[in-house]
Amino acid sequence: MRPLDILLLALVQLIWGANYAVQKDAIAAFPPLLLVGIGYLIIAAVLTPFTRRTHSPQWKLALLAFFSCTLPTGMTFFGLAHCPVSLGTLLMQMQVPFGIAVAWALGRGKPDARNIAGIAVALAGAAAVVGVPSFEGEVWGWGFVVIGSCIWAACQAVLPMATRDEGLRLYAGLSRHATPQVLIASLLFEAGQWDAIRGASLLAWGEVLFGALIAAALCFSLWYKLLMRVPADKILPFLLLMPAAGVLAGWLMLGETLSVGLLIGGGIIIGGLAIILWPRKAEPTGLPVMRTEAPVPPEA
Repeated sequence: MRPLDILLLALVQLIWGANYAVQKDAIAAFPPLLLVGIGYLIIAAVLTPFTRRTHSPQWKLALLAFFSCTLPTGMTFFGLAHCPVSLGTLLMQMQVPFGIAVAWALGRGKPDARNIAGIAVALAGAAAVVGVPSFEGEVWGWGFVVIGSCIWAACQAVLPMATRDEGLRLYAGLSRHATPQVLIASLLFEAGQWDAIRGASLLAWGEVLFGALIAAALCFSLWYKLLMRVPADKILPFLLLMPAAGVLAGWLMLGETLSVGLLIGGGIIIGGLAIILWPRKAEPTGLPVMRTEAPVPPEA
């Protein structure tokens, strides 16, 4: 993996983690599915004029949007509403080993002792950051968080095989289909949408814009661009940086207590990623190394 790829992946996790602190007022002002639906609406409206038509057929994009955006987001947010945040944050990290296992099963990477060791170390670091969670709340709430997170992670392994689009073009296409899906789900499962829209403060709307344009449009465009060419078992472990980034953002932006667990856990996570990313010595083959470039899909 190139140094620039590593830098961009780390930057994405820092922004995603900080977004939890930024969204504090927005999450309190809007029902969760409505908040997500408004975000996708803004993303689609902003990105569509700057992206060309997708290569993938619309029915496929609609299906991918449902399984990579609507279903996992809805399940995860619904589960988080019925279990402690610390427990939910820890359970969400199950997406990393599950997504990597799916990627290996699909042939996107192969089991490797160093990768497995690095993932185990990074998971231990994430647990140290979150701390000892409270196991109060509804058991099925925990299940929704785990299942939703794992569905999202599995889709990250499937997307590079299911579509030829990447970056802005892919995320714009997914957002166009996810918008009506999530808003319909909000109408079916939530109430008080119009009152929330009328009563939201300017700060809450500003947080919605930050989440949609920076944390989603910018970060997911970078994520999907890298996902198309970096093996999933190398890119998914970076998600374990997100809890540390979120706790750090809470300290910097909201004045929350900076725990020793963050410092220790953050160092352990970085150590686990270093195990995975540390360059391997090339095995001597006696043959010249040939560089091959992936074929560029024709423009629409």
